[in-house]
Amino acid sequence: MKRAAPVLLAALASAGAAQASEPSAFKLVRSDEDYGYLRKATNRTGLDPLRYVPVGDDAYLSFGGEARLRLDGVDTPRFGLGGAQTDTFALGRLLLSSDLRLGQAVRVYGELGLHRDYAKKDKPAATDRDGVDAQVLFVDVTPASGWRFRLGRQELQLNPTQRFVAVREAPNIRQSFDGARITRTAGKLKLDAFYLQPVVISTGAFDDTRSRTQRFYGLYASTRLSPRQTLDVYALGLERDAVRFGTITGDERRTNLGARLSGAEGQVDYEVEGVVQGGRFAGRRIRAFAASAGGGYTLDQPWKPRLGLRLDVGSGDRDATDGKLGTFNPMFPKGAYFNETGLFSWGNLAAARASLGVTPIKAVSVEASYTVHRLWTGADAIYLQPLVPLAAARSGQPKDVGDAVQLDATWQVNRNLKLQGQLARQDAGPAVRALGGKPTKLAVLFAQFRF
Repeated sequence: MKRAAPVLLAALASAGAAQASEPSAFKLVRSDEDYGYLRKATNRTGLDPLRYVPVGDDAYLSFGGEARLRLDGVDTPRFGLGGAQTDTFALGRLLLSSDLRLGQAVRVYGELGLHRDYAKKDKPAATDRDGVDAQVLFVDVTPASGWRFRLGRQELQLNPTQRFVAVREAPNIRQSFDGARITRTAGKLKLDAFYLQPVVISTGAFDDTRSRTQRFYGLYASTRLSPRQTLDVYALGLERDAVRFGTITGDERRTNLGARLSGAEGQVDYEVEGVVQGGRFAGRRIRAFAASAGGGYTLDQPWKPRLGLRLDVGSGDRDATDGKLGTFNPMFPKGAYFNETGLFSWGNLAAARASLGVTPIKAVSVEASYTVHRLWTGADAIYLQPLVPLAAARSGQPKDVGDAVQLDATWQVNRNLKLQGQLARQDAGPAVRALGGKPTKLAVLFAQFRF
């Protein structure tokens, strides 16, 4: 059986490469893919027999999957605090999906996942290991054109940046939710309304359940202002029971009002997003915010060099005694937004990132970047992803938590196989050194095969 797996992967890779006419690239959320166009194809080649299996009039099955291996080498993780050990380990992910479409009105989609960690010295993280379980399992009903009702376990991607609602692609186990979602599409406008609960991972087989202590709901609207400009506005609610900020434990009821504008003009691209948070926590008012502004300029030169700059800010709590909570909660953030070390969250952080990217050939991209990290306020804690205190706030602590330099590279070998890597060095600033912290160094490699 062990020998059969590499042979199968090699056969699938060669089959995908041999296709005369390649379909579009795989989507980050695989359930967004639609292979119904193959119904009219007269010459199905490569993996088309898996992508389109007729099961009746205007009905078909589609099969897909993913095998991914992540290799990590980390020196002094978590700045060497809390007993974290220098380590080299691997994380393996296997996903198998099936998509049954019964005409235009009904669809059943399922995805099984198996996740393992190998040779890890520290205790596995919550997103490292899981037995065979339903990663995704939902039913779609489309009663009329432009309407979709989705019920069941699903992944949620509201925009490409995924700052505050992400599919959690970089960790081994992606983020799933149980609940209901209604999508309305009319011309350039797309509106999503949902009520979801995050899935809680248990390490056995078929034992993952929805969280009984968290609820996530809201409205998200997106429209195209022009062919190269998009505007999003949203109102989201997050409820968490018995959570802790500082020395206080209580129920969190947080509302989020935000907007995002992205676009391009000539050789310039840009994107800005802002969100304000209100609500209550343990009898205290929530008054928090986050903002991001970034852009780039792509030179009309060989390798298409792109110069980029991005500013990110998430508020912190300036005064623990004023009856207000100012710490920003990023909800379900993209864990590798800053880098793969996961050392900093949006809570109580200000960051500035400068980057230079090149594309030597169409399938290869390389980017070098330098990021400055500072605390928004020295009166709040240093937070790791997603919002875990590295240490409690200390009176008079410095705001400098350390700068980072990193190198990212991606090679899309063919439609099925992608290789990615990152080298990162996260310095320990005065605020971290005061705790006994040291710089963290990371090398990570992803090998991802999709079919």
